[in-house]
Amino acid sequence: MADPSLTSLVTELAKLAADYVPPTGHDAASQAPKVALVNLSKKIMYSLMDPGMLVQAHSLQMAEMVSIRTLLDLKVFEKIPTGDGQTITAKELSEKSGVQDTLLERLLRPLVASGFITQSSDGSYGSTKFSQAYISFPGLFFTLMFDHFLQPMTDLPKYLKTHGPVEPTSFYVNPYSDYHQASDSGLTTWEIMSKDPEKLKTFQIGLTLGDTMVPVTGYYDFDQLALTPEELERDPDRVSLVDIGGGVGNVVKRILQDYKKLNPKNVVLQDQDNIIDMADKEKTPPEGVRLVKHDFWGPQPIKGAKAYYFRRVFHDYSDELCAKALRQIVPAMAPDSRILIADMLLPDIMTEKEAHTAALDVACMVMGGKERTEDDFRRLFDSVGLDLVAIHRAPGAAAGVVEGKLKTE
Repeated sequence: MADPSLTSLVTELAKLAADYVPPTGHDAASQAPKVALVNLSKKIMYSLMDPGMLVQAHSLQMAEMVSIRTLLDLKVFEKIPTGDGQTITAKELSEKSGVQDTLLERLLRPLVASGFITQSSDGSYGSTKFSQAYISFPGLFFTLMFDHFLQPMTDLPKYLKTHGPVEPTSFYVNPYSDYHQASDSGLTTWEIMSKDPEKLKTFQIGLTLGDTMVPVTGYYDFDQLALTPEELERDPDRVSLVDIGGGVGNVVKRILQDYKKLNPKNVVLQDQDNIIDMADKEKTPPEGVRLVKHDFWGPQPIKGAKAYYFRRVFHDYSDELCAKALRQIVPAMAPDSRILIADMLLPDIMTEKEAHTAALDVACMVMGGKERTEDDFRRLFDSVGLDLVAIHRAPGAAAGVVEGKLKTE
């Protein structure tokens, strides 16, 4: 007798497949139909698997990830031909890459099993859209996740046994510092990472993926921060927007490109001394934007701005440290000032659609940070005397701008 739940899932899958049109955009909203198909296919697969099959699948995933990371380092994928029907033997690949042919065969087997590469009936290997893509940016992001998150997190049971079964919250003692045997060094995560310039470079490049996960524009109206003639008459020096920890100014540049009512002269970019020097040298921010060297752990020097903006900053830090950063701003705020935090937003109930947010939250845990739910942000704001007044969600993405203001008596 047919399983009614399985039949229902297959019927739903057939309907989605019949209506599916390949997306042309790469934003979350455009990709949503594809994601829905993939997630439903997974649901069908898991409904059929028994626990033993799941263990086998997890084992293959472990072998696949180790093999991919190793072959990326050995630059093997770029030696596999990409033309239709073209393949290469292990011996030929060995000659091109300098890697022993028997070692190649062992590392490539899990990737054939997972569909990452192909293997012909004569035993030769061919590339796929996955192996080709990993030669470029996707491979960099995979390397970031493997080196900076997966490796330290494999020691999480050991870390928790040493430090107790509580979430890591320190920027000095966390799974990352323990993995690098630096928890007694007094160094922050970034300082530990900076000891390996190549890995730091990979980390910084890989993080650009966050621009698609947390879009810069399109869901919060920055034009509303433009100063009116009356406001300028009352305070000619008032600031519309302070981008705190805003890097070299790429985000400010994008905001000013899309929101024409904002005057660059009323926008401030803040970051550490060396970053602001770089922004000034590269001339990334539009002309007129004021560059201010500032460490956001100290008192905010810009008083009464209409908005203080953090983008993809808070997920790097614990609640205690985020509260410390906010307390530097609260005394500088005017009654109509706003705190704006652009970051991932975890759902209250996890689904396949937001699965990537769960993965990124565990990744943040490595360094003592965390992704947050709406209620997490509400509690954080409340702890420093702020009210959460609105959540501006990015269309189709598990991200948004969290807006807060001073509590009223």
